[in-house]
Amino acid sequence: MSISPPDPLLALALVVVALGLLDRLGLWMEARGWIYWRRRRAQGSALGATFLELQKIFESGKAEHVIAARESAGRESPDPIAGHLAADHAEIDALFGEARMAMDRGLQPEAHRALDRIWMRLAVHIRAEHRALFPAVAEARPDLAEALQTLREDHDFFMATLAAAVNALKGAELDWAAIRSGVEAVQRRLAAHNSLEEERIYPVADQLPEAQRRHLAGEVSRELAALPTRYGD
Repeated sequence: MSISPPDPLLALALVVVALGLLDRLGLWMEARGWIYWRRRRAQGSALGATFLELQKIFESGKAEHVIAARESAGRESPDPIAGHLAADHAEIDALFGEARMAMDRGLQPEAHRALDRIWMRLAVHIRAEHRALFPAVAEARPDLAEALQTLREDHDFFMATLAAAVNALKGAELDWAAIRSGVEAVQRRLAAHNSLEEERIYPVADQLPEAQRRHLAGEVSRELAALPTRYGD
C-alpha cells in the first residue's frame, strides 16, 4: 500500500502553529526574568535595549500600538525646548507619587496602571531625546559626547527596570518589596539624570540658531505629543 506525501499546506500550518507556541513560551519565560526573548534584552548596549522596549508602542502598522498625536504635532514651535522638556520631567515625577501610593496600599491594578503610565511617558520622552534632541546637541557640542552616552545608558536602565516592574504586577503572587525596590532605584537614578539634562544638555538646544531651534522645538513637541492610545484609558 502506497503512502501519499503529506499535504504541504498542512505541513506549513503545523510549522506556523509550532512557531507561535514557541514564541508564547519565550514571552512567558521572559516575563519571569528567566531569559531575554524579543521584548527586551540584556543591558549593555547603549541604544539597543531602549529601542527594543520602545518598539512595542512605536512600531507602525500594528493596531495595538496606534499612536494618537495632537493636532499641533510637527509644527515649528517658538517655545523654549529646555522649559518644555523640564516640564515633562516634572509631570513624570508626579506620576511616581501615584505609583508609590498604590504600592504602599498593596493595590495591584492601580499600581500596574500607574507604573505603565510612567513607562509610557518616559518612553515618549526618551524617544524625543534620541530622535531629535541628542543628535542636534551632539553636532553642536562634540565635547558632550560622554554625557550623552551616560544619558543613553540611563535610558536603558529606566526602560528595562520599569518594564520588569510592570510585568511583575501582572502575576498572581507579588513580591512587593522587589517591585518597590526597582521603582525606587529608577527614581534615584532619574533625579541625577534629569539634573544632568537640565543643567548641561537642554540649554544647548535653546542656544542653537533660531531657525534650527524652532525646527528642533517642533520635532520635540511632535514626539512628546505622540502617545499610545491606551494612555487615555
